[in-house]
Amino acid sequence: MVARTAPLPNVRRMFVPDPGHVLADADLRLADLQIVIWESGDVGLKTLLRQGVDLHIVNACELLKVPVPPLDELVEDKHPNYPEHKARYGKQRKFSKRWIHGTDYGGMPRTMAIAAGITVAESERLQARWFAMHPGIKQWHDRTREAVERKREIRNVFGYRRVFFDRGEQVFREALAWTPQSIVGRVINTGLVALDKSVYEPLLQVHDSLVIQFPDTIPVPEAKATIRAAMEVPIPYPDPLTIPVSVKCSATSWGHCE
Repeated sequence: MVARTAPLPNVRRMFVPDPGHVLADADLRLADLQIVIWESGDVGLKTLLRQGVDLHIVNACELLKVPVPPLDELVEDKHPNYPEHKARYGKQRKFSKRWIHGTDYGGMPRTMAIAAGITVAESERLQARWFAMHPGIKQWHDRTREAVERKREIRNVFGYRRVFFDRGEQVFREALAWTPQSIVGRVINTGLVALDKSVYEPLLQVHDSLVIQFPDTIPVPEAKATIRAAMEVPIPYPDPLTIPVSVKCSATSWGHCE
């Protein structure tokens, strides 16, 4: 007899707006990934992001040595072949997305092998290939490690500082994670301050997204434009970065936002 697992409920549907209000889910798209790319100064990855290409498919193909589809066909919502490519490379895309994220955040070969269900030797080969393709990411790792070991602190591009009192590999990974997370927090908080709290009421923050409610007398397109303008905050790198904001709305629940 095969055991069946009940589907997980969409818990976001438990969060509903007040009467006469609409919920908005404002999400910073690919926030952590973009900050890692800007920290690394990787020109090729920046170009792909600016073109709107599905970076996870490109990374999966290059990492696993699979032919990359035509880049113009990998632009989400812009090319009719995109859904076909996303379905075809779905398994590789999911694997590389998780594996690259963990590697970018300092996951060691053994850790990533366990997480990905591959051998340690294969994990070592993949990490060597990833850093060879994108040496700027390894250079960012090296700068972060040196700052933690020599100064016991790191700073982000906004000038915020974190001091570390412990030592070891765990501190290095915490420092890598703190950089994008602190920048995302600053961007979201800046957006919060810019919004009129008497009209746009912030309810919940989930890392790189913000849930807001607003009166249903405001047209949804107008509300989306206002929220997007408040949260698209320039990040002061030498090559400035503004993370695109996707805003979805629903008068029913957070889980119905679209």
